[in-house]
Amino acid sequence: MIDRYEIERKLARVLSKDLRVELDKLLTYLGDPPNLANVPPEYWQGGWKDIQKDVEPILVDTYIEAAMDLADGIGIGIDWGLANNTAANWARTNLSDLLQKMFQTTYDGVNETVPRFFTENWTIEDLTRHLERWHSPRRAELIATTETTRAVVEGERAAVEQMTKETGIELVPIWLTANDEMVCPVCGPRHKKPITDGVFPPLHPRCRCMSAYEPKKASR
Repeated sequence: MIDRYEIERKLARVLSKDLRVELDKLLTYLGDPPNLANVPPEYWQGGWKDIQKDVEPILVDTYIEAAMDLADGIGIGIDWGLANNTAANWARTNLSDLLQKMFQTTYDGVNETVPRFFTENWTIEDLTRHLERWHSPRRAELIATTETTRAVVEGERAAVEQMTKETGIELVPIWLTANDEMVCPVCGPRHKKPITDGVFPPLHPRCRCMSAYEPKKASR
């Protein structure tokens, strides 16, 4: 059975390391005193691809493992060659979008923060401390939790979709919260209810909700 928490920890470690590398790279570009013009446009446009190389294999494996677990639980066989291709395509597209948005957020934050080096008489150590906000283990953990949930849920959905195409059997997705003290007021009301609006977990950053499936009841 898939160990989501272990995947989260692994992904957080990789992301935390990569974000630290990006911070060091950014500080080197900026220089001392920092100059935003020193950061090449190519960095903001494609620097995220270095992170993608490390993260994508983890999400692909998670997606496939989730699909396998669901298929085994239902007792069906699916085309694993197709599943591998689907997983790779999903991870590449999802990560590209996620990391580009992340770099844009970082870009905006850096552009707002660097001028304070001069207006507030910071040292380069002060600037580094403030820029760590966008390169922190906390940010890595948030992304790892959210994207682990997404990979698991999307892997299961892909398995169900393929099964339905091949067998005609329809399954109804059911929303399940983690059912602990961290359940939020957004997800709580969805617990154990059918997903009828096309919205699946994660519903928000750090969401750990899941989906389960049950046979569709025959209409009378």
